[in-house]
Amino acid sequence: MKLEKREITLNEFDSLKDAFYTEKTLMTEYVHAISKTVRKETRNELVDLIKEVAEDMLFVRDLMRGSAIENEE
Repeated sequence: MKLEKREITLNEFDSLKDAFYTEKTLMTEYVHAISKTVRKETRNELVDLIKEVAEDMLFVRDLMRGSAIENEE
């Protein structure tokens, strides 16, 4: 088997997709953590973090849509 060097490029859409799935994984972990918390302060902090991640996910999704439209033109 011959190993060859290939040029691998990462475009804007792929980078945004990676960011989106990272945020999605973070959201899942926060949801799992909130179901196990006992202290009210911790729950409140996790709720704030979930809201922040959700806003970031929506922002990245909007950027992905814009990037996909630009790539189609």
